[in-house]
Amino acid sequence: MKHLLKWLCGGLALCMPLSVRAIALQEVERGHTLTLVAPTGYAAYQWQVSTNGGKSYLDIPGDSVRELSVKVNVPATYRVVGFMNNGQHVYADSLQVVLTAQTYSAVASAASAAQGYVESRDGKPGVGGITIPEAPRDANNLPTFERQLTNWTSTEAMAVYYFWHPQAVVDTRMVMTAALGQQVNFKVTIWNPQDLSEPLGCAYLTTVGTGRPDTVMLSGFNVPAMGYYRYQLECLNGCQNIRNIDRFLFASTAEQKSYVASYLTSPSVHLYDWRSTQSGAPTGDAYDWCYQEVMLPASADVIGTYVMSLGVLSGYMGIQMNGYDEQGKSLHEVLFSMWDDGNTEEDPNLPEYLRAGAVDWADYTTVKRFGGEGTGIQTFVHGHQWECGRYVQFLTNCRPEIATYTVVENGVEQVRQQENRLVSAWYNALDGRGWQYISTVRLPNSSKYFNSWYSFLENYNFPTGQAVREAYYRNGYARSRYDGKWYHFNQVSFSHTDGGVAEGARNDWGQGASDKETGAFFMRNGGYLPTDMRESMVPLNAQHTPVDTIALEPLLQRVDQGVANEQERIRQDEAFEQNLLNKSGWEVLSFSSEETAGEPNGNGLAKWVIDGNNDTYWHSRWTSSTAAYPHTFVIDMKQVYDISAFRITMSGGSNRYIQAFDVYGSLDNENWTLVYSTDEAPDEESFRFSLTRSAQMRYFKLVVRSGRATDGPFVRINEIDVSGSIPEGIGQVTAAVSNSWQVVARGRTVEWTAPFAAEKVLLTLYSAAGQTMWRQTYPALHKGKTCTTQLPKLAPGVYVLAIRKGNEVYARHIRLF
Repeated sequence: MKHLLKWLCGGLALCMPLSVRAIALQEVERGHTLTLVAPTGYAAYQWQVSTNGGKSYLDIPGDSVRELSVKVNVPATYRVVGFMNNGQHVYADSLQVVLTAQTYSAVASAASAAQGYVESRDGKPGVGGITIPEAPRDANNLPTFERQLTNWTSTEAMAVYYFWHPQAVVDTRMVMTAALGQQVNFKVTIWNPQDLSEPLGCAYLTTVGTGRPDTVMLSGFNVPAMGYYRYQLECLNGCQNIRNIDRFLFASTAEQKSYVASYLTSPSVHLYDWRSTQSGAPTGDAYDWCYQEVMLPASADVIGTYVMSLGVLSGYMGIQMNGYDEQGKSLHEVLFSMWDDGNTEEDPNLPEYLRAGAVDWADYTTVKRFGGEGTGIQTFVHGHQWECGRYVQFLTNCRPEIATYTVVENGVEQVRQQENRLVSAWYNALDGRGWQYISTVRLPNSSKYFNSWYSFLENYNFPTGQAVREAYYRNGYARSRYDGKWYHFNQVSFSHTDGGVAEGARNDWGQGASDKETGAFFMRNGGYLPTDMRESMVPLNAQHTPVDTIALEPLLQRVDQGVANEQERIRQDEAFEQNLLNKSGWEVLSFSSEETAGEPNGNGLAKWVIDGNNDTYWHSRWTSSTAAYPHTFVIDMKQVYDISAFRITMSGGSNRYIQAFDVYGSLDNENWTLVYSTDEAPDEESFRFSLTRSAQMRYFKLVVRSGRATDGPFVRINEIDVSGSIPEGIGQVTAAVSNSWQVVARGRTVEWTAPFAAEKVLLTLYSAAGQTMWRQTYPALHKGKTCTTQLPKLAPGVYVLAIRKGNEVYARHIRLF
């Protein structure tokens, strides 16, 4: 045996003739480097390592070399295979390397193997191939040991963990169960997140499963400074033999514990209280427009990233990275949301006048309600809408609205007034399309204009919580509602989530004035990096070109159009209810599938889609076998109607809603005409859609081509309602005149009894010649309810009073004096 080169930390190497076969033992410090030298005289060499006492060996990757330097972080046995020119090979004598014994402190700790990440071998976060589900947390917000790493199905995936270590010698072991007698080989690499140029340690591990939990040494090294360290665990072969990895065990010479972070998601970072240092800038709610630009660089293009630009009043807007479409195009989407004045999850009966609502939106905008962190309205522009490395401009405006609503107090209807704010949002991705209208939403019960805003950078996808995200925010402006002058908002305040020094804390965020983007603020999170705080102010712009060049008048006209569009939708909703068809006697003639066994309370059957009860539902088949798309229904309405609109009501959340569907009409159930088609149904529990023009049909067919479910081709529909076009003239009303409807007229006062129950009915007074003289809508009637109506002053004579709900009409002759 001879001592050779000391390299890096001064480790030793051993070279022995291949014919001797003596076993040498060498003790080294953790992290020391050994140079191993094989004898001369061989055509090629293959170095091998064993970390399970020689039960199995693993080829060390690399070219054929006679000298091999290895940094030792685990006890191991090394040997070299010498290949001769005739193809024969000889195993060299082995060198067993052990680590210098350490006296550990009494403070030992453990971390759940469920508290980690999955990456591809080239470092892409959030991939598949391993199940690492995130560990639950206990009352102290610390991860528990109820879950494990399982389902390691691909050697192209690696498990990644970040462990906080004190400055000390730290040994890390893992507890793994593998199939009896089956090999599993690993490579573990340890990095300092602040310097990824060279690993702190690397080891190849050989294991043979016992069918029981086994403790495997992962690494031992002298931690240079306290903080988080990145562990990459690659399975080189045998991943299918892993039943689970349960936990990691830490022992060290320090009195401080090693631990894993309480949250896999990275901290959220905020710039709030945007304000101007410009002389004369108004304070308070003095602004009616706000503007800002945000940019996400390509290096931070990670799924689950939200760069929120303008958080104004109770709303917020910005850009999100939500994955990739089927063609691999990034889903760079735009979002604008507004919270309710209340919470429908806490109070399901929250009145409509306290709920945020969408006044109007672009054709490409999807509207739905949201929950989970408060409730409200959400407007999305899906698809690829912006580019990394290019600033996206956001612009928002607010205007007042006085609205009236009706409440019932002590059994008496009372009309109230309420001041709201209509908040509109646009974005410009600087791609030649110009300003893109997102939506106008109603902020209920508010009398405030803009006074400032807040911005944030958020990771909402914990499987990518180790990735470094960084975004830039520049040219913040607000426009005075008093004189129309724009003011540059160049100063901010800071906040963030997480933080502190307690066990499980993360402090990997940064914020402040950027040294990369002129005049911009930056925010950064993730990577388990140290906190980076900068200045809270940037210089005032000398020129206000970003906002002075915006033509506001066309944008305001779009808001005016939006208000008009809402009024038209209200009119159409009323017309739908007035002409809602009675489905009694209708029949589901055919359907593609139904769920007959798996849904509670007898639900799942096709017949429930026309039973008039929103609490019952049909579900596509899923127990005996899974019914594929398309899902179809054919409905017989028993007579011909002139149909103008449909309404589909669903339940079970967005994951059971329909997305792409067609509606066909027929007079004979043989010849079908397409009357409506869409690839993007509203992501809402209930939605109405009108036909381009009314169509006569006795039968209609609904064909659901796709849904929003992410777990299979599953759809759940509660009810399909149909509305006919409003009839012209009094012919149908005259035919409905009978004494079966109880009506008593005394002068201009008419007392009548509701002949049916309905959410909304239309009461109409006709002259004897058929001219409409008066009409009024009544809400929420129950059958048999007695109502009193005061008619307008009209000439004495005989009139026809009619009440209508869809295709049901009751009428009586009455005499007015």
